[in-house]
Amino acid sequence: MVVVHAANNAWGEWNEFNKMIALGAWGGRDESTDSYVYYNDSGEVIRDDIEGVCGSHGSEYEFPITTREPEHPIMKGLPKIWMHTQDELYERMRGPFENATILATAYADVEKNAPPWNPDVKGLGQNVPMLMAIDYGQGRVFHTTLGHFDYSMECVGFITTLQRGTEWAASGEVTQEVPSDFPNEDSTSSRKWKG
Repeated sequence: MVVVHAANNAWGEWNEFNKMIALGAWGGRDESTDSYVYYNDSGEVIRDDIEGVCGSHGSEYEFPITTREPEHPIMKGLPKIWMHTQDELYERMRGPFENATILATAYADVEKNAPPWNPDVKGLGQNVPMLMAIDYGQGRVFHTTLGHFDYSMECVGFITTLQRGTEWAASGEVTQEVPSDFPNEDSTSSRKWKG
């Protein structure tokens, strides 16, 4: 199964779906659904049981993605850090996070990721999951929180990780090479859709 962006908002009270996606947002989820999960500045994965909302993001902006599992088939050969095009940076996702691997994170800046419609909520100030690989029973799940709008999905980083993640979910392997126009630490890279 492949989960893209707001697909993780669905079925918040369905425990098995929450296990399939590892972490979800909104959809009636709260602290009873489970913990926030993120990387701290020391590179440790933290499960945070603090009370609070489930799911938030600030205004859309470009942000860097940090690879956390460079040897995973989906991530192998990708830069350690690469810039993603304008998008919503999902944070405060909650879930059981069982049999899950965080492949990549982004930093949820305290001010930049504060929702303008909810000034009481600030960014976590932590490195939150953007790409995840989950083993569920005998199946595999690739979960990307990227891809809010067409220009977000035109990011070569989004396209590449979605294609590689889909191949991995289907077969457990990745045969696709990293394209030459993949973004780097300093600049985004987009392929405009020609419909």
